Amino acid sequence: MLLVWILISFALLLSPAAARAQADPARIGIIGPSEEPRFSELVGGLKQGLRDLGYTGQLVELLEGKLARRDRAGLKSLVEGFIRQRARLLFVVGSEMARQTRQVSSQIPILFITPGDPVASGLLLSLARPGRNMTAVTFEYPELVGKRLELLMEINPRLRRALVVYDPRDASPRQGVEAARKAAAQLRMTLIERPSTNPEEIAQALASLGQVDGLLCVPGGFPSGHYREMIRVANSQRVPTIFHARTQSTMEALASYGANDAEVAREAARLVVKILRGANAGELPVERPTKVELIINLKTAKALGVKIPAHVLMEADKVIE
Repeated sequence: MLLVWILISFALLLSPAAARAQADPARIGIIGPSEEPRFSELVGGLKQGLRDLGYTGQLVELLEGKLARRDRAGLKSLVEGFIRQRARLLFVVGSEMARQTRQVSSQIPILFITPGDPVASGLLLSLARPGRNMTAVTFEYPELVGKRLELLMEINPRLRRALVVYDPRDASPRQGVEAARKAAAQLRMTLIERPSTNPEEIAQALASLGQVDGLLCVPGGFPSGHYREMIRVANSQRVPTIFHARTQSTMEALASYGANDAEVAREAARLVVKILRGANAGELPVERPTKVELIINLKTAKALGVKIPAHVLMEADKVIE
C-alpha cells in the first residue's frame, strides 16, 4: 500500500495541473492614479528593475490597476480583487492611496512610493523600522522644494513672486509647501499659493501667471496629472517653470531638479524582490533617492527669452539643446 501511495503522489506531482501550480508566477498588484503617461512610466520602471534582477514574466505577473484619485469605493474593489487573485504584494503610487489601501487590508505587504516623509504623514512608525505591513521608497523629500525656488531665482534673478500649485489634501505636498515658505522667507520672495484639487482650480491657478515671475509645482496629488497643460500655458506667457523631474509630461519645462520617477520605481524592485523572498515589509527600512539631477532645457529658455547663467549650466547634470 505504501508503494501505491508513493506512486499516486508522484503521478499527481507530474500532472499538468500540478506543474502549472508550481509554475504560477508571483502576482504583484499595482495601484495608482489613472494619469498618463506617468502611470505607464512607473510601471515600466518597475518592470525594468525586476528584469534587471532576473525576474521575468515567468516569475512575476504585474496586475495593473488605475483609478481616479479619491475613488475610495473603486480602490476597495481593486484591492479585494487583487487579494482574490492571490497577489503577494501591493505596489502603490502615492501616500494617500497607500493609506486607503491599508484600510482595506492590513495583512498583504504594501510597498508604496511617495514624494513626502511617510513618517511625518503618520503612515509609518519610523524610517528604519516602518512597522505594520508597509514600507516605502521616496522619490522626493520636502527640502528639495526649497532648493527649486533657489534655483529658479538663480536662473531668473529678477524673480520676486512665484506661483506655487499644490494639492492641500495630500500630506506630502503640504510638507513641500511648508519647505517652500521657509525658502521664500530667506530669499525675500512672495509666494502666490494656489491649492488645486480639480480642473477648475488648476485653471484658476494658471490665471495667476500674469502676476508672477516663475511657476513651481509641488509634486504629489491632483496637479500631477496636469503638468503638461501647466507648462504649456506658462510657456505661452513666458513664465519660467521648474518641476521635480524630467518626464514625458514635463519635457518642455525650463528646468527640473530631483529624482526621476521611473528610475525610483526601477530601484524599488529590489525591495519587491526581498518581500517576495519572505522579508517582512514592516522591517525593511524606507529608501530615499541617492541621486538627484538638475536638468536645463535650453530650447525652452530660448523661447522664453531667458539667458541661463553660466554657473547654473555648469552645475546642471543635463542640458537639453
